[in-house]
Parts: sequence; structure tokens; C-alpha cells
Amino acid sequence: MNPIAYSFGGFDLYWSALLIALAAAVCFLITGALFTAHRGKATAVWLLLPLASLLSVLLSRLLHWYCHVEQYTSFWQAMTDYSSGGYVLTGAFLGTALAVLLVGLLGFTGHVGRLFDCLAPGAALGIALIRLSALFDDSCRGKMLVQTPALQHLPLAAPVTTVDGGTEYRFATFFVEFLVLLVVFFLLLRFFHERRRAPMKADQPRDGNVALMFLTWYSTVEVVADSTRYDSSFMPINGFVSLVQVVCGLTLLAVLIVYTVRSVRANGRSARHGLLWLAFWLSVGGVGALEYLVQRHGNWYLFCYPAMSLCSLGVALSIWAMYKGVCAPRRRRREE
Repeated sequence: MNPIAYSFGGFDLYWSALLIALAAAVCFLITGALFTAHRGKATAVWLLLPLASLLSVLLSRLLHWYCHVEQYTSFWQAMTDYSSGGYVLTGAFLGTALAVLLVGLLGFTGHVGRLFDCLAPGAALGIALIRLSALFDDSCRGKMLVQTPALQHLPLAAPVTTVDGGTEYRFATFFVEFLVLLVVFFLLLRFFHERRRAPMKADQPRDGNVALMFLTWYSTVEVVADSTRYDSSFMPINGFVSLVQVVCGLTLLAVLIVYTVRSVRANGRSARHGLLWLAFWLSVGGVGALEYLVQRHGNWYLFCYPAMSLCSLGVALSIWAMYKGVCAPRRRRREE
């Protein structure tokens, strides 16, 4: 049950809704602060706010309807009646990306890549708060039962009421993701400020790298987190890998291709590129194999999920190594 934060008249304000609104506000405040501090126009951020909010809601709802069509009486009801149903967070990424591109096409900024970079840290913190909001409903509970009494509390477990009125403890998927994304937020902030000063090889673009690293780190986290959920969204044509996992996998592949192309242009082809691609596919293969095992053998999760996390980390590290190949070496300061 979703607890009410405040009730006045016939209107109820829920804690989860407050946190989601706070997440959106924090995201755009951080974006505006970073963008205007690096010669961006505040009008671009103010235009981005309504566009991203509208497109994110519509696309998130559209994806949820596509994956859970049985929950709606019709497509029109899904897109017009928001009193029930749900959303797929992937739609927020697509909506925000489209909004940034529209802001650029309308001429409010000539630095689309920089705007994406400024969005990245705020997006990480915003998603973390959205995940925290799930603590107030049952979506925070994963499919893994936690039966050890010493572990039956946050951050690892959260209580859920069973159909017979009892209480069981399940893995607190979204709360754990909230903690991990807080770390990602601080890493991105540091990376953002370092990236603004660090040189690149052979006129490689400086803008856009923070956004690409955000997509890399978030996708590697989400691939594992989504596997632990009991309510993942699956495409009608595929009941094995969730929609989120498919999108995250394609995103990671796209980022690796981008940095491979840039690295080849900056350094020429070398065996290093082949080795990093091999490491990438071996790590992806490990994630896929472990996903298969944990779905076929649910009681193997104590082995599968830590191992899957390590394989997912291998994917991120192979992309990071490819990215470092386009960075110019830093000059050492001369001793006075």
C-alpha cells in the first residue's frame, strides 16, 4: 500500500509522488546549474523541462502498454487514463533524448552534446530518487526471498504482505539500486569536471563523453537489477530477456562502437581493439549465461547475481578502456 504524505479535501498526496516530483526537480536544477556554468543558455533548460516531462510520460506509458497490454482495455485508455497502470523508465530516457534534440533543432543551443553531458549527473540522481520512491509500494521488492533473520532489513531486504496476511522479506531491488546510483551520481560529477579540462586525441570531441559514460554505468547496473525484479516488462515476442535488458545491451554495444570508431581514427587499428571487443563479448556471454541459470534455477541466485555483477562490470571496463584510448595523456606539472 502506498502511504499518504498529506490529505486535504478530496486530494491525497502520496510519498512516492513527492519523491518522483523531487527527482524531476533535482535533475533539472543540476542540469541548469552545470549548463549555465559552462556557457549554456538558461532558456534551453527551461524549454527542455516541459518537453522532456511530456515526452517522457507519453513514451513511458506507451512502452508499458506495449509490454502489459492485458492491463488496459484499449490503447486509448492507456494513453489518456493515468489513474491506473504503470510506466517503463526506458521511455523517460527516450523522451528526454528527443527533447534535447528538439531544443537543439529549434536553435536554443548549439551545444547539444554539452547539454547531454550536463543532464547526465542530474539524471543519475533523479533516477536514484525515483527508485527510492518505490520503497513506498511493492515494486521495491525483488523475487528473491531473504530468510536469514539478520539480513531481513534495509538495505538488503524489505517486508511484503502475503495473500494470507503474513509477512515475508524479499530483496530490496530498488533500494539497492538507489544506493548504487548515488555512487554513480558522485562519480559522474567528478568525471564531468575532469572531462571539461582533459585534452582529447586528434581533435576528438570533448562534449558527449559524460553522457556516454552515464549510459554505460547505468546500463550495467540496470541489467542486473532488472533481473532481480518480479515485475520486469517483457516484449510480447520475447519472454526470456526483459525490454530493459535488451535496451541496455544495445546501448552498451552502441557506446562501444562509438569509442571504437573514435579510437581507430585517433590511433589507427591495433590488436588492442580486438582484445577489448573480445573482453566485451566474453563479459556479455557471462551475463547471458548467468541470466539463463538464475531463471532455470531460482535457488542459485546467491552465486548467479554476484557473478553477473562481475561480468557486467567487465562490460563497463572494456568500454572504459576503449574510451581511454581517445584521451590524450596528461602532462605532468613541472616541479618548481
